[in-house]
Amino acid sequence: MRNTVLPIDLKEDDNQGIWPWVIAAVTLTLLAVSLRSEVSQIPRSILSQAHTVVNRADVGKINVDVDGRDLTVNGTINPGAPRDAFVESLARINGVRVVNDDMREFDPRAQAKLQQQKFQSLLTSLDLSKVAFEQGSASLTQDGEQALRQLVQVLRAYPQFRVRISGHTDNTGRAEVNLRISRQRARAVADFLATQRVNPTQLISQGYGATRPIADNSTESGRAANRRIEISYVD
Repeated sequence: MRNTVLPIDLKEDDNQGIWPWVIAAVTLTLLAVSLRSEVSQIPRSILSQAHTVVNRADVGKINVDVDGRDLTVNGTINPGAPRDAFVESLARINGVRVVNDDMREFDPRAQAKLQQQKFQSLLTSLDLSKVAFEQGSASLTQDGEQALRQLVQVLRAYPQFRVRISGHTDNTGRAEVNLRISRQRARAVADFLATQRVNPTQLISQGYGATRPIADNSTESGRAANRRIEISYVD
């Protein structure tokens, strides 16, 4: 008697074995996507909460950066502001691991002093030797106006500071005439600066005639040096 081997159709069983794997793979993929989405939302959530804390605290000009779960705060904090309490309030944000404090203290008096020093340095660096006037008058030459344009830029950049415009002459002629011309020339410089949108309240003009020479009036070069405009900082 011959044994008969019946063929077995495994297709259905194979399909049943594959589907659980497919379902598991899809589930894992969706889980991974969900986890990535949640992880990416954490820094945004931390940053949003940190900005809320900064705005409420109002302790200075503070910037916040987030790297994962780590916060870094920088910028300027006002003198006397509760620095430790402010940093602690950031550390209490849900999800924050570390708060790096890179803030520097803002001292308005030191800042004002620094600005003043910069302004004075810029004034000193200006070459006003080419500020000239028409012969025997208080009318600026074109070269004179051009020489003053650098001063215009400095004054407009530092509107909180004032300057004294001093007019000087040599000792040629009568003293009262020299005094009048020096005053007129100082005023002419102030007027020109005002036409260039410099605030007039920054400007004080004064003439000294021939009373403050810086060179020997007995020589032509000395007299030329004494005929000058000086710009000085007014405290």
